This record gives sequence, C-alpha cells and structure tokens, in this order.
Amino acid sequence: MKESLDVFDIYAIVHELKQYEGEYIEKIYQKDDEIYIRLKKEGEIFIKNGKWLCISKYREESKEHPPAFAMTLRKYLKNGKIVKIEQYDFDRIVIFEIQKEKRYRIVCELIPNGNILLLDEENKIILPLFYQEWSHRVLKPKKTYVFPLSKANPMQISVDDFMKKIGKEKDVVRDIVAIGIPGKWAEEICLLANIEKNLKGDEIDEKKKEELYKSFMNLMNRLVEKKFSPVIVEEDGKIIDVLPFPMKRYEGFQHHFYNSMNEACDEFYHIISSKIHEEKRKVEEERERIKRQIEQQKEAIKKFREEANRYRKEADAIYANYVLIEDVLKGRKENEIKKRKHPFITIEIPYEGSKLLIELDTRKSVFENAEEKYKMSKKMKDKIKGAEKALEEAKKKLEEVKIEEEKKEKKARKKYWFENFRWFISSEGNLVIGGRDAKTNEKVVKKYMKDSDIYVHADVHGSPSCVVKACDIDGNPLPINEQTIEEACQFAAVYSKAWNNFSMAQVYWVYPWQVSKTPQAGEYLPLGAFVIRGKRNYKKCSLEIGIGKVMIKGEEKIMGAPPSAIKKWADRWIIFVPGNEDKNKVAKEIARIFGVSIEEVQRTLPPGGLMKKEEKI
Repeated sequence: MKESLDVFDIYAIVHELKQYEGEYIEKIYQKDDEIYIRLKKEGEIFIKNGKWLCISKYREESKEHPPAFAMTLRKYLKNGKIVKIEQYDFDRIVIFEIQKEKRYRIVCELIPNGNILLLDEENKIILPLFYQEWSHRVLKPKKTYVFPLSKANPMQISVDDFMKKIGKEKDVVRDIVAIGIPGKWAEEICLLANIEKNLKGDEIDEKKKEELYKSFMNLMNRLVEKKFSPVIVEEDGKIIDVLPFPMKRYEGFQHHFYNSMNEACDEFYHIISSKIHEEKRKVEEERERIKRQIEQQKEAIKKFREEANRYRKEADAIYANYVLIEDVLKGRKENEIKKRKHPFITIEIPYEGSKLLIELDTRKSVFENAEEKYKMSKKMKDKIKGAEKALEEAKKKLEEVKIEEEKKEKKARKKYWFENFRWFISSEGNLVIGGRDAKTNEKVVKKYMKDSDIYVHADVHGSPSCVVKACDIDGNPLPINEQTIEEACQFAAVYSKAWNNFSMAQVYWVYPWQVSKTPQAGEYLPLGAFVIRGKRNYKKCSLEIGIGKVMIKGEEKIMGAPPSAIKKWADRWIIFVPGNEDKNKVAKEIARIFGVSIEEVQRTLPPGGLMKKEEKI
C-alpha cells in the first residue's frame, strides 16, 4: 500500500496547485507533523511531513494549543499572498513563495527524513519543523538552507545519455531508476517496452534500448502534456495506490477515477488514515476495557482479603472471649440482650487492646459462631484465588493485545535493507553496516562493499566485518572523514568478544581493494572470513555503546551506535560500557523506556553484560 508520493504524483499535484497562486493565507494549523494552510477564498493545503501534500477537505479540529512551528508560520504568513508554487528540480520537494512586507518560502521536503521549513528572502531558515544536521547541510534557525542532494532529473536527460546509462547498473530497471525515475515507474517503462526488468547490461541490444527510450519518452510526454486521469487503484476491496494516470501493471484491477489528482490523493489519504485511526481506537477501547477489568479484580481481591481477615479476627476474638460470649448467648447478661424477634445481635468485645464489634447468631453455640466465622474467612480466601486467577487472565489478555499491536506496528513499519545487519548512522551521516554472523559478514562485503567504501574489522575473535558506506541511507554520496572511521572502528570493537574481556580493543581499517576471498596457497577461508593484503590502519578504541531512538526516513528506529553518533541523532539515549548487569534485564528496561519491543532492543546490544555509564532520557 502506498505510503508517500513520488515525483510523478507531485508533478501532477503541483500543476493543479498553480490555480491557487494569488490566493491569500487565512490561518495555519498543525497536528503533530501535519500542517494545514487554510486559504481565504477556499480550500486547505495539507502537508504531511516527508510523505504527502494535496488540497484537503478533511482537517480534524484540534483543541490543543498550537505548537511553536504553527505559531511561527502564522506570525510570518497570515494574510500573505501565495505568489508561486513549484516542484524543485523534478524532485520530491515543493516550494511555496509567499509575499507580505517581505517574501518568504515554505519548503516541503516530501522525502524520507524530510522536513518542512520557513525561509526568509535571503534563503535563511527562520524555523524548521525539526532540527536536523548532516555533514553537507544543517537545518536550524539562521542557517542558509541547502537542498538535499538531488538525484538525476529525467526531464533533462538526452537520448545519448539515456542510451549510455542502460547497462551501467545490475539490471535494466536499476538503470532506469538511476536517471531519476521512481522504481514503480521504471518497472512500468520495462513493461510498456515488453522487456524483462531483470535483464543485465550485456543482454540489452540497441533495439531494446530504443524500445526502452520510446516507452520512457511516452511516459514523460504524458506528464509534460498534462494528460492526467487521476485514479485510485483497488485490489480485493482494499485501495493500494493513487496515480496521476493508469498503469499497465494494474490492468484488471478496479479503478476509481477522480476529477483532479488533489482530490484523488485527498480521498486516498483520508481512507487509509481513517482505517488506521479506527483500528487504533478499537485497540485502545479493548485495552481500556481490560485495564478496567484488572482494576476491578484488584479491588475485589483487596475487599476479599479484608473480609477474610475480618472473619478470622472475629473468630479468634470469640474464642478469646469464650466465657463472655457464652454468657451473652445464654442470656445471663440481660443488659446486653433484650427480647427481639431477630436472632442476630451485635456486641462489642475486647480484642488485642481494642474493641471489636461482632455479629452473633443467638441460635448457635460459641463454637458454632466461631466456626461460622472461620468458614466465611475460608470462603473469602477461595474468592481471592478466583479473583487472582481472573486477574492473571486479564493481564495475559492485556499483554496479548500489546504484542498484537506491536506485531501490527512492526508489519506496518517499513524495514530497510540495512536492518538485516548491524548498522548505525555516523555523526556525519554515513551509513555503516556490519555482519551479525559468518553468513551476513560474507554478504556485507561481497554484496554491499563498493570501491569508494572502507572496510573495518577488529583484531578480536567474533568481530563483525563492517563496511563504511561513502553515502547516506538514501544512497546520496558522502565523503568518509576521520570521525566516521573512528566511530566505525569503535562499532566493530563493541560487537566483538572484546566486550566481555577488555575495556579497549585494537581495530583496523583498509580499502576495499585490500579485502580478498582468495587465500594463500594451501590455506582455506571459512564463510565470513577474508584475507587482508597490504597496510592495515590501526586505531585503539574504547568499548562504549549508545542506545537511542532515532528518526529514519520518517520512522522511529532503535539504533545502537558509538556515543558520538547516538548523541548526534537521538534526543534520548543511554550509554553503556562492559559490566555485570544481565543483557536481557537491560533490554527489558530499555524497551520500557523507549516503548519498543524487547527483541528490537536486543538486536542493538553487544554480546555480554553491561553497565550504564550515562543517560539522557
């Protein structure tokens, strides 16, 4: 199911939004990472950070005080005139230019880990929705705004450049993606050209290249000529996509056509978000019902325990005052017993230094009255057992609801390829990955290490093979500096056997061309092992690991990283060093603090006991 807009969607949406140029802004609202810009004439522009943008009719009223970002937008933009709306460089970035006494810009980055920013006329950031920082750009007030690193613009590619690109990547569909076409549309181009998307470069002749270019141009021309036919695609009663025009891949699926792309996108987002909200509401209602049940059982147990104690105490008091009770029951103390039709009487007797009110049955003996009290005490204890059993069942149900919710969230949460390995984002923004075992050590190097990357390994048994990528998580090129190398070395040391035995470890880094699977004559290399040839660059690393919750492509993830990296990217974090505290106990506590599953935390922890060094939670 579609979660965010691609460049084709945005192109169509921005074309339609052009009709709002010249309109005035009446008010701006914010709910979490969603912004609504109400226009004076008609309509509201809806922006979901990093994912969505369209004219919407579905804003929910909020009684909460507007956040600082919304208040800042109101301060600068209320009554401002929208003079220009544009898509930046055929990318997932939309810019609104607004004129008041001065000219301002709202930049909407509809990309993973994106942002919404208010800029002044000098392109300085007045305020971003989130503060962010990379080696190549800093999104903070008073900083000059720098656009994210752009991919190729397919609107500007020549036929010669297109032909040269085909055959450069692993397969043809990746060749087309490399020129700036979204993956889904790259597959569509292959489908329209009747060419298998997994064909490799040497399997594509000139004729096939021409067919691909023809399909590519037909698709791009349809965009440029604004031949839109907005549609929501449905499969088995569930909506799965929204498009500016139908795709061949969805032939045979149910289609719902709309008058505009904005209307289609608004309906699509509303249907999806409504279902999510309804599911959450039902889960929350069930959770609250079980919580009430738990509280009721706790109250019942408390009441039964008090009753059991009271009956036992009364029975003990009867035996402690046997003669007195016997006299009362025989009517020898007439001042305490008066003629009455009711067989029950209440008397006050001394017990353990105080007075105790006890109800007696005048038809029974002292022994029978005491035994009746003991019997009632036992009955209350039996009720306690039943209530405790019901309490445990309710707690189990609550845990099942929680686990089921976590499973749904996990399923809904996109898993990225690097999550199959150990990973972290360096303080400069580079992606660093490492193996979890021999098999993934092999895969990290053979499949993911490129010529521009760096290989890192500790001189300790069990160290993961780590690769420092010369790019960020989106594949945008990034230089590898000394700070990133030091962090990667520390990362490799932490997840080795050194964690259990030392406080420091020796780690080296080399270039990819120095790493080989070819052993010396007569030697054998097991799975996950490599031969290093040439000079090794050693670093001495302290054994420390930080655990925190970071925002990755608009989603929260638990990341294990060197302290300098975790402090850079996480608002809340805990730093650990080797220690005696049980790993599973630590994982449970971290999971509670960050509101995630224990399993998710365990994947970030080193192999052994831990001790907390510092925290910011």
